[in-house]
Amino acid sequence: MKKFILSFTTAIVLSFSGQAFAGAGHSHGVSEPISEAQATQKAEAIKQQLVSSEQVSSEWKGVEAGSPQQRSTSAGNLWVIEYANPQAADENKAKLFVFVDEFGNPVGANHTGEL
Repeated sequence: MKKFILSFTTAIVLSFSGQAFAGAGHSHGVSEPISEAQATQKAEAIKQQLVSSEQVSSEWKGVEAGSPQQRSTSAGNLWVIEYANPQAADENKAKLFVFVDEFGNPVGANHTGEL
């Protein structure tokens, strides 16, 4: 009987121990959509990362963003931030488009503007 009580008590204690380790200060709920200014900041960080990883030419480093626009896609609303570089060596790569979802997560970047 003593082993049964010990096993039962152990099972009860262990069933509640997971809740004891759950931290506070975070949420698993839906995030708030970002603003136009926040979308521009996220796109700038993505552009700088593309330059530093040499995925795009270093000539994009100082190029300023145009006005962000929202697009509705099957994947949800996206912010599209366009960078124009009239001094680009390749005319087909004179624009850079950065796509950020409505919560600020990077979706992609390219020179065509197509997602």
